[in-house]
Order: sequence, then structure tokens, then C-alpha cells
Amino acid sequence: MKTIIITGSNSGIGKEAAVILAKQSHTVVMLSRPGEKSVQAREEIISRSRSQNVFLIPADLSEPDSIREAVDFIKKSHPVVDVLVNNAGIYHVKREETSKGIEVSFAVNFLAPFMLTRLLLENVEASGNGRIINVVSELYRKGSIDADDPLREKRYKGQMAYANAKRACVMDTFALADKTRGKGVTVNALHPGLLATSVFRDYPAFLVKFLNLFLEHPKKGGERIVHLALSDDVKDLTGTYVYREEPRKIEWTEEESFRFEKLQRFAEELTGVAH
Repeated sequence: MKTIIITGSNSGIGKEAAVILAKQSHTVVMLSRPGEKSVQAREEIISRSRSQNVFLIPADLSEPDSIREAVDFIKKSHPVVDVLVNNAGIYHVKREETSKGIEVSFAVNFLAPFMLTRLLLENVEASGNGRIINVVSELYRKGSIDADDPLREKRYKGQMAYANAKRACVMDTFALADKTRGKGVTVNALHPGLLATSVFRDYPAFLVKFLNLFLEHPKKGGERIVHLALSDDVKDLTGTYVYREEPRKIEWTEEESFRFEKLQRFAEELTGVAH
């Protein structure tokens, strides 16, 4: 059985994936924000899966110090990580900053997976057949790599901040896949579909309720995470953008690659982690 870490697993597709994986007797490590919601989510996952192999490690993924504390605990309790699912995501209509002055969407949607993946890479490599999954969004297509104003201090729009961070995450997926080739690790980006999750919690309640009428149930997204995490059909797939369960090719311009390298150096400065 495998040890699988899922960020943002206290709701939505992360929680649904956790239930499926726990039912299959895998060890599920929930990396979710501190609070009663996460505690209750763990209890729900245990109840629905009838498995006690569900562990909660509280972490505020917008704060590098909190991520480091969680990683230190993981390295002691779970030295081998078979699958790391960077699922947590957030969308803010209004600009907000972390305690370190980092724009929140950039911090959670890009910096957190950037940092967490590199700090846990040795643990994933120890699996011998490790998998890293970055859950992204088709909105990445609307984004751009803005290395001059990545924290959106000059102009802020919620959708653009979200799209830019997801685009950076997709590009980082490809960069890490190149770095880990031949090391027994695969790295892929997953668009799980248009799902009724809480990622757009900042929208007015009536609008969220209306949109949910046209969206898939989070369970479908959970199933797609599980497929990419466990299926033998994709065991050798790496450096790929997966739309639901369909691998798709993506190309970047040389100029965008140059801007992304600059963004990676900025991420190093903010997190203290080398890319």
C-alpha cells in the first residue's frame, strides 16, 4: 500500500480523492489548514472509507514557515512518500497578502507547490516509483508569466492573479519533470474538470449556487486524481498536462521561458528553496 499526501484535502476534490484512496487501504496524509474544518473532514474521510489510516498535518500553505514545520513532521513520520498531490488552491476577488507581504493567490497556487515539492522530493524519490501531481486549471491559458510584477502590486484582478499562478504552476511541472527524469519520479499537471468546489468561495453565494448547477460533482475530480496517482496506464507519463484523463501537449515561447526562469529565482528568494 502507498503513502499519499494531499494538500487541501479538507474539502472538494481533495477530500473525495482521500476517501477513495483510504477505501483502497492506502495511507492518506491530509495537509490542510489548521482548524475544526480539517478535523471534521478527517473524521468524515475515516467514516466514509472505514479506514483509520488517515492522518492530518495542519499547515497554512500561504506561509513558508508553516510549510517547513509540516515538512519536518512528514520527514520523521513518513520518510517514503509514494504520491504527492498539490491540490490546494484559492481564488480571491480582492487582493490580500500573507504575513510576509506575499499576494495570497500567488502564495497558495504557485509558491506552496513549488516549495513543498522540492522539500519532499527526496521522500518521493525514495519510493522508487513516486508521482507528483499538480492540480491546475484550464484558466492557465488566460494567464501569463509576469516576472516584473508577480505579486500584482500595480494592478489586481482576481481571475488574472489566479490564471497567472496556475500558468506558473504548469510551467514548473514541466521544469521539475525534466529535472527528475531517470530518478523514478513522474511529475504531471492535472486539470480535473469544471467542478463544484469551494475554490471560488469569494464569489457571491447566489452566483456560486447558480454556477454549481452546471458543474460536475467533486467526486469526479477525486477520481481523476486517483487515476493519475495510481493507474498503471500512466506510470511512465511525465512532464504532461492532463485534461481530465487526456494527455495534452503544451508549448512555450522562448521569451516566456526566459520570464519563467526569472520567476523561479524570485520564488527561491521568497521560500529559501532552490529550484
